[in-house]
Amino acid sequence: METQSRMARYHSDEDEEPSQQPAPTTEYQRRPGLDRWLALLFAILTITLGLRFTVFNASYTAGVVSRSSVGEKVINRLNDDLEELGVTGSPVSASIAEPFLAQGIERLYGQSVTTVDTTDLTTAIKTQAAQTGVTASESFTKRISQDAQKLTKATLNSATMTAAMARVQLIRRLNLWLMIASALLAVVTLIYAVGVHHFLGSLGPGLSVGGLLTGLVSTGAFFLAPFAIVSTSTLATHLMTPVARSGLSVLIFVGVAEIVLGLLVMLGHRTFRRE
Repeated sequence: METQSRMARYHSDEDEEPSQQPAPTTEYQRRPGLDRWLALLFAILTITLGLRFTVFNASYTAGVVSRSSVGEKVINRLNDDLEELGVTGSPVSASIAEPFLAQGIERLYGQSVTTVDTTDLTTAIKTQAAQTGVTASESFTKRISQDAQKLTKATLNSATMTAAMARVQLIRRLNLWLMIASALLAVVTLIYAVGVHHFLGSLGPGLSVGGLLTGLVSTGAFFLAPFAIVSTSTLATHLMTPVARSGLSVLIFVGVAEIVLGLLVMLGHRTFRRE
């Protein structure tokens, strides 16, 4: 009897199914420190990169200067010289004078000076000369092109301008180093975020907050630019103020775009986590 009861207990233990343990659930962990660090890096990278392609870019700066009072003086002087030679109608425009201004700005920035393409200037002079009954020979247009280069050099590369631009060259180099450093740190941080499974969770807030910081800093600098730019040359002040404000306007737009992009990434990440 005792043996039968033992056998019954043995078979009943065999028939019991092992209890299933619930699968452990991993909760999403927020990393505010990583988000803030990435936002700071994005803000620095955006500002330095934006300045690199706007304020510290000779072609962009020349486009702004050609529409400023400094550019108007150069353009009016060239048109006056042409009028004295019989070519009326002011054929030299802002777009035509822009390459010559870019050459002068390259000297101010300490860059290698590129050769100016005089095709647009030659075409404009010949077209306007033909309408006024004047023949514009190759030597004539070449002389005007040389005069344009000499005039822009005398205007932009004076002793006072060169002294004032020494600080701009230093800031330009510091901006480049800061841009490279922030880009490398941002890449390393994103790689770390991938390792801790927090890439999208950091990218979205980083872009949004970084764009907000970019917009705030750029907006403040836009209004403070005339007071912050202190130069020994009036010409340098008139030159740098519109260029700085134009570049900062671009940065404000980029900051707003980053905020929108960051919000879209955050929305997509939240949707992905729920699914």
